[in-house]
Amino acid sequence: MFPYMNLTDTVAILGTGLLGASLARALKGRNAAKKIKAWSRSESTRAKCRALADIFDEVCETPREAVSDADLIVLCAPTDNIPVLAADISRNLKEGAIVTDVGSVKSAICGKCGKIFSGSGAVFVGSHPMAGSEKIGIDFSDEKLFENRPCFVVSDNPNAPAVKILEDFWSAIGMRVYRTNAGHHDFIVARISHLPHLIAGTLCVSASKSSDDLRKYCGPGFRDTTRVASGSPEIWESIIADNRPEILAALKDYRDDLNALIANIEDGDFCAVSERLRAAKKYRDELQKKS
Repeated sequence: MFPYMNLTDTVAILGTGLLGASLARALKGRNAAKKIKAWSRSESTRAKCRALADIFDEVCETPREAVSDADLIVLCAPTDNIPVLAADISRNLKEGAIVTDVGSVKSAICGKCGKIFSGSGAVFVGSHPMAGSEKIGIDFSDEKLFENRPCFVVSDNPNAPAVKILEDFWSAIGMRVYRTNAGHHDFIVARISHLPHLIAGTLCVSASKSSDDLRKYCGPGFRDTTRVASGSPEIWESIIADNRPEILAALKDYRDDLNALIANIEDGDFCAVSERLRAAKKYRDELQKKS
């Protein structure tokens, strides 16, 4: 039987960029962890962590050192680095430790990490707190980043004790937690996160091809619509590669809607265009009520 972890025990955060450092701040701000250990690949980031002694109780030189006595380990790395980091620490975990991550694609990560930790005495359950930003790095960390944001806890065994522990963990910092499996998670985020990012990027690319510099004319509409395009292209490359089937399906569905809109305008069927816009407004207004 998996032992229950008290939320005031030791949490190790591997990767202290925006998400990892914000998680540490949120845990300390809500008294949800007795001890926070941290590791970052960058020496300069580790130095910044040491300067935040009220947030990070211990800053380690290696990930293995950071996880050695941790009850809960959170892998806050780009999606393609998460399994690599998991393999590195797999033999240094204490019996009963829980390992989770913050990656935005779950099928590949859960499959690989499940095998890595099989028989290790630790257990892996995937997480995806949807609380990112176009800004990156510890300097932009924010204790309130997770408040009232959705978080997925992802497992094929929804009744496992570790799943409930992680639900409590993310709830403790103010998140709205949803339990699902990896395939359904990847279907969802392809349409509400990955597709919007690609559309925002494509809008910017399209605007950049104008013979005039359109940026000087842009108001809040264009800026709001394309905000997420400022995210790190390097991080998104691995996300798109890992969730390629669902992203392609989402893009093709969007293409069908876009082609239908083009046809309506070409045909002068402005009533159909208005119907689309009314449906869009209704959906967006209801979304606003849920936020």
